[in-house]
Amino acid sequence: MYEVEALILMAISGLVIGFIAALLGIGGGMVMVPALFFIFKLTDIIPHDQMHVAAGTSLLVMVATSIGSVVSHAREGNIVWKMTTRTVPGIALGVVFGALLSSYLPTATLSGIFAVVLVLVSLTMIFAFKAQPAARPLPSPMKASAIGSIIGFKSGLLGVGGGALSVPWLTWMGISQRQVSGTSSTFTFPAAIIGTIAFIFIGLGTTDIPYTIGFVYWPALPIAGCASVFGAFVGAKFSRRAPGRLLRILFGILLLGVSVSMILAN
Repeated sequence: MYEVEALILMAISGLVIGFIAALLGIGGGMVMVPALFFIFKLTDIIPHDQMHVAAGTSLLVMVATSIGSVVSHAREGNIVWKMTTRTVPGIALGVVFGALLSSYLPTATLSGIFAVVLVLVSLTMIFAFKAQPAARPLPSPMKASAIGSIIGFKSGLLGVGGGALSVPWLTWMGISQRQVSGTSSTFTFPAAIIGTIAFIFIGLGTTDIPYTIGFVYWPALPIAGCASVFGAFVGAKFSRRAPGRLLRILFGILLLGVSVSMILAN
């Protein structure tokens, strides 16, 4: 019974998160991880290591989400591919190290770190980027890869797509809002694939929870994954007409509330 309830909640979460991910280019993990964390705790389908499984499962779902988002943005011409090719090598390396570190941290510590990051992200989204900065030259491959390693490290540690760092960085570079969303989504795709594989391997032999391999709960993929793909296609279309500044403020307030809930949950 609880498994059915959990899957229904995952489907609803996937639909909303896919839409938000494509609309704002944030990857969706900032909402997916706490959503899964609370679903696991409320339904008790994951009795322990909830934060680790939430992070690993979030990355798995984001593989599906990012595919839909990347395809949609590519069709709309919203991706700066030179930024992607220069940044992704560092992201790949950072994800692995972040995932390895997470395996040594207890769930309470991970959720606490996540809550603090959410506070910082929410404040950034509420108060920053009031005007479009002037365009700056693209960074060198080495500099872009170094920044990518930081983005990837956070992705691997917390199970998020990296948009919380990549969106501010790309915005600071003077890239248009549409291209920020599209380019950020191309960072999420490799981070999600590599992160999922890492969480599978670091969780092997540590848990006997049904339907999991390592720290990944596989039923979430067809349920939340398919719902998120649909939401991503809708979000990418809507991003052309959306009032970006207002949406970021509202989303920042939402993240602030989620962070408080995660702190109280500990």
